[in-house]
Amino acid sequence: MIKAAIKSLIFVAVITLISFAATLFMQANNDLKIVLSDIEIILSPLATVIIGIFSIILIWLLFKIFNFLIAIYHLLNGDETALSRYFDRNREKRGFQALTDGLVALALGEAKTAEAKAARAKKLLRKPEVTNLLSAQAAEQSGDREKALKFYKELLNQERTKFVGIHGIMKQKLEEGDNQTAIELAQRAHLIKPKDQTTLNILFELQIKKNNWEKALEALKALHKSGGLPKDIFIRRTAILNLAKARENLSEENEKIALLANKSAPELIPAAILAAEIYSKKGNKKLATSILRKTWNKSPHPEIAAAFANLEPTESAEKRVDRFKPWIKVHKGTPEAKMLEAELALAAENYPEARKALGDLPESNPSARALTIMAAVERGTGAKEAVVRGWLAKALGAKYGTTWCCEKCNNISSKWEPICTQCGAFDTLKWMETQLPSKIDKSMQLLPLIIGDLELPEPPIEEEKNVP
Repeated sequence: MIKAAIKSLIFVAVITLISFAATLFMQANNDLKIVLSDIEIILSPLATVIIGIFSIILIWLLFKIFNFLIAIYHLLNGDETALSRYFDRNREKRGFQALTDGLVALALGEAKTAEAKAARAKKLLRKPEVTNLLSAQAAEQSGDREKALKFYKELLNQERTKFVGIHGIMKQKLEEGDNQTAIELAQRAHLIKPKDQTTLNILFELQIKKNNWEKALEALKALHKSGGLPKDIFIRRTAILNLAKARENLSEENEKIALLANKSAPELIPAAILAAEIYSKKGNKKLATSILRKTWNKSPHPEIAAAFANLEPTESAEKRVDRFKPWIKVHKGTPEAKMLEAELALAAENYPEARKALGDLPESNPSARALTIMAAVERGTGAKEAVVRGWLAKALGAKYGTTWCCEKCNNISSKWEPICTQCGAFDTLKWMETQLPSKIDKSMQLLPLIIGDLELPEPPIEEEKNVP
């Protein structure tokens, strides 16, 4: 190896010197005079350069012949593999060149060229562990999944390429929707490389899809430990997984998990509501109130307000208004505070106060909820049914306003879930403002603090016109 490197350096040095000398001579524009005894040879600059080029070629040929003769010399001296090594080096050089060309073709999207180069590299190098991955990826790019699978399976035969082979097959299974096989393959890959973040992310997502919160939490912890997840995201996702587990079965053990979820992520609205319910059942309404108020102060939410109201289910509507006054004051003037105050006034049948609290919200920010509250105000003040139904009709086509919306697919949900029901993404449901038109159904509690819903009007049916 060292000998070969020295030879290469010498060859490059000689070529460089000759080229440099030729360049200087051409720039000097002088003839070259060569005197040998009584013979005098005069060469023009061009002729000198041409001779120099031929000299370089000759040196290269002599260099090759010299290497070949050395190989023969070693062969004659008992080294039976000397000649084969000489040819192997040349073949290997051409093989790696074909491999390089194949990688470039793959990057450029030239699948057929990449396949051909991969096949040539495999033939020359005789190292399938090096070329099979290129062959598999080229086959995938050309759409031949069966051929790609064959190469991925070949990669499984050697320890150092087994991980890559498993990942290739796993990718195919994910694309086919075979999540169970994909999980098994991901687990095998994880055993080989426990800190591989790509594998851990796939494991996490697949366990989430199965609602296997325990296994998902294991993958999440491993991902965080490997450095693939920031601490704040890790804490939030851990809280969500604990919450999801507790909601399925609120056992004594899961109650502790639910409380832990709220403690680690107090901004998580569903966790705060569940924690408040647990403490309320235990008779600790003071702590339940503290939890809800802490979350409300950060992010006012109608479900938080409803949970706070439910702490005192038998209180009068007037007392409830008084109990909520400090809460309204925190976010005074905001749409949520206005609608909360209006709902409380409606529950107390104080319709003028409800209208006053609502203000110009139905005009300035006509969300489905604001318009529904306005319909309730009109009904309470004795307006005609047509007026009430007119407001409700507006609510049907109005924007949602602030609601649970998936950041990934924009799907609207009537309630929070750890996984989007439409796209299956984890932790993408956010309480946010949206301009999307509403599609109100019976599952949507537009007036959370009022018992009984307003009857929504049926969509208008166009009357058939008689065609003459």
